Amino acid sequence: MSNKVGVIIQQCELIAESLRPLRFRAEHYNRPFLAFKSDDETKLRAYLFSSAICHQTHTLINRKKNLKGWGCLEDVYTQLGETNSPLLDPEYITGRTVEELKDELKPLFSEDGKPENCTLDRLDERSEFIIDISKILKNKYDGKVTNLIIKSDGLLLNKGTGIYELLEEFQAFKDPLKKKSTVFLQLAANAGLLKIKDLESLEPVMDYHMQRILLRMGCIQALDENLKSALINRETLTTDVDVRCAAVEAVRLMGKLAQKDFFEMDEMLWSLARSCCHEKPLCEFGTCAKNPCTFFTFMELDEHNHCIFADICRGAKNESYRKYWQPIVETNYY
Repeated sequence: MSNKVGVIIQQCELIAESLRPLRFRAEHYNRPFLAFKSDDETKLRAYLFSSAICHQTHTLINRKKNLKGWGCLEDVYTQLGETNSPLLDPEYITGRTVEELKDELKPLFSEDGKPENCTLDRLDERSEFIIDISKILKNKYDGKVTNLIIKSDGLLLNKGTGIYELLEEFQAFKDPLKKKSTVFLQLAANAGLLKIKDLESLEPVMDYHMQRILLRMGCIQALDENLKSALINRETLTTDVDVRCAAVEAVRLMGKLAQKDFFEMDEMLWSLARSCCHEKPLCEFGTCAKNPCTFFTFMELDEHNHCIFADICRGAKNESYRKYWQPIVETNYY
C-alpha cells in the first residue's frame, strides 16, 4: 500500500453495507446503446471504438439532447451502429488519414452538425487511436473484434491470449489498470455478447469520478499533506498512481463485502459521482446537479431528494472531505 494514500477499511465496510441492497432498473440494461438493432460484430466495434476514445471528455456536451461526456459517446455510437456507418468499418478507417477521420468525427460531436461547433477535443489523439485499432484488427483478426474474443476463449488472462492481454496491443488500451479495457468488457457483457470465464481476473474500473467520490466518502484518504493540498486545491499532478491504486484496492474490498461484481460497483459509484457528488454535492445543495440524475436513472429508487449515503459519508458531515477533487493529470487512460 502507498504511504501517501490509505484505504480506510471501516469506512469501506459502511459504504459496502449500503450498496449491498441496491438493484439496477431493468431499463438500464435495455438502453439504446446496449439494445440497438445490428449484427453482433457491428455492436462490438461500436463498444470498442467508443471505449477507446473515452478519456478526459470534460468538454463534450450536447445541450439539445441534455447529454455530456459518456452520454454523448453512447448516443453517437448508437447512431453509427444503427446506420451501419463506415466509421465502424476497419477497412474504411484504415484508408483515412488522421485529418480525414477528424473531419468526419467533428459533425458527429456537434449538437447542430456543424464541424466548427464540435465539443470533443483532442481529436488528433482520438483519431489516431481509432486508426491504430482498425489496422490491428484488419491485419490480425480479419477486421473483426469477434475473432479477438474467439482467440481469448472468453478469458481475461490466458498466458498472452486473454482479452486483457490482446487489447494491450492497441495504443488506446495500454493502461496498466485497464480502465478502458474493462469498460469495453462491461458493454459487451451487458449486451449479451461476451461471457467472461475468469471473473476473478476482472479489474475495477477506475476513472476520475470514482477517485473523487471515494476520497469524499472517506473510503480512501490522502496521508501526504502535499498531495492532500493538491487534491483540494485542484492542482495539476505529475501522476495519480497513488490515488488510483488505493481506489482500486478500496473497490475490491467493497465489492466483496457488498456482494457486487466490479461492473456493478463501477456503475453504482460512477453514476453517483457524476450526478450527485460533482461540483455541487447533493448533500450540500439539496438537489442533484444533473437532470435527470444518472444514479436515480440507473438504480431502483422510489425518490431521490437526498443522498442515500448521507448518514455515513464523511463528506456529507465534514466540509474538508467534501472539498476533495480527483487528481488532475494529463492522461488518455481514463
